[in-house]
Amino acid sequence: MTSILFLTITFMGILTASAAPSQSYADEDPTPVATVTTCGGYVNTSSALIEYQPGASIRADQQCVWIVKVPLTFLRFRLVSSGLGENDGLFINDFLSYAPTTQKKFRIVGENYTVSSDQAVITLSVGHAPTRGFSLEFFSSGMVTARGPYSGFASLNMNSGNFSYPSNGGQYRDGENAVFVVNPIVPAQRTLRFTRMGLEYANNCVYDAVSVYNWFNNEYIQLGRYCGTTLPPTFTLEAGVALVVFRSDTSNVGVGFAFEWL
Repeated sequence: MTSILFLTITFMGILTASAAPSQSYADEDPTPVATVTTCGGYVNTSSALIEYQPGASIRADQQCVWIVKVPLTFLRFRLVSSGLGENDGLFINDFLSYAPTTQKKFRIVGENYTVSSDQAVITLSVGHAPTRGFSLEFFSSGMVTARGPYSGFASLNMNSGNFSYPSNGGQYRDGENAVFVVNPIVPAQRTLRFTRMGLEYANNCVYDAVSVYNWFNNEYIQLGRYCGTTLPPTFTLEAGVALVVFRSDTSNVGVGFAFEWL
């Protein structure tokens, strides 16, 4: 690795050379440091094994969403085992800019997939017949990322309900990055409706904003990006699953937002 030299004048007027400090590269953990067995959730760790019903039955139309956040700049996934059928899907979406973008579908046990990101979304989508579970592991490596853990997360699994952010009232903070997953226990079409909006306003919502992504035909589709105080339109969630992503910049805050699903 080439070092950048800085010239320093000592008290005797002699020029000396010193190497610029550099950030070290961190390798993967030798084995996963955590195990996750739930249907979805927030996984904030350097590596993990996600085991969802391996060797056991999963009901038809089941859907699970895991949000992964690691401390380093690269994420490698490997499918360890799978009983999923050809009509089922296990998908990885890059979440680099807090938006589900490039997608990979796992099909082959032993297959590896690496994303240049410290965040990802894992989505299990089961077809119209029962299937069996899987084991998927991930590892992080690279430089330490500047992005810390999410400022807010919720996995909203009730068949209907409402949600408010901030949950304790008051105003949200500067520099927030929050993700809320709407994924009812019983898979079915749902309606998502905002009941409060109080965000900083700007053209194209370039400062503070709420974005809504609908899971439809095995991919995430952005339904819109919203700010200000005008309520967004009512959304139809064909599969009942959505990501509600909130970001705020470093100045001007508001009272946040609230929505319901039914």
